[in-house]
Amino acid sequence: MTAIFPIEPTSHDSDSLKELASIARLITYARQSAKGLNADFPVWCLDLALSAVLQEMYANGLQQPVFEEVLETNVSMPRH
Repeated sequence: MTAIFPIEPTSHDSDSLKELASIARLITYARQSAKGLNADFPVWCLDLALSAVLQEMYANGLQQPVFEEVLETNVSMPRH
């Protein structure tokens, strides 16, 4: 997945990165649960949420590509 907006590093606050990493783990868990239930639309929404959190992490100083596997997921509208 490619970032939509250019990301400029703003700060290197390790507490913010830890909080964002916790949120990313929660979203990842919820996404995997939804995927296991074949809930396509929630999976798509959680992909978007995870992408937003990762962008925020990169903006706060996280070096890319830490979450390479996550970024390789195909974010597209679910088929009905």
